[in-house]
Amino acid sequence: LQQNTVEGEENPLPAIDAASVQEVQPYCSMWDAIYDCLFFCINQDVYDALTPEQQAVVDECGQKAVEYERYINRSGDDEIRTRWAEKNGVTFTEKEDMDIDSFKEAVDGVDEWFVEELKNQGYDDGEELVSLFTK
Repeated sequence: LQQNTVEGEENPLPAIDAASVQEVQPYCSMWDAIYDCLFFCINQDVYDALTPEQQAVVDECGQKAVEYERYINRSGDDEIRTRWAEKNGVTFTEKEDMDIDSFKEAVDGVDEWFVEELKNQGYDDGEELVSLFTK
């Protein structure tokens, strides 16, 4: 962004703020297609070695940790937006002010192309994968 090699990036506001990207990014579009701040991960062998009761506790606590982290991140969004606008002059565009249909038209057919690319590389589940993101 700083070198004008790319014109944009996609991240949650806290991630952008932590990297100070707002210093070189004058615009921010507030869309709601994805929210991916926190992943809860555990080694499969370790998880499989737990008893079913322990797995249930890990599952429940993991879900609560993810929900809490998302709450923390989202609760800071208003402060971040205000600070960026005042300090860095960032202009925000809300989803309802975007022409979403023109984006859909511009990428029409990309999903089919991507499935074919995956098939060409030996992935038989490309269509299943893509369908998870195009519902």
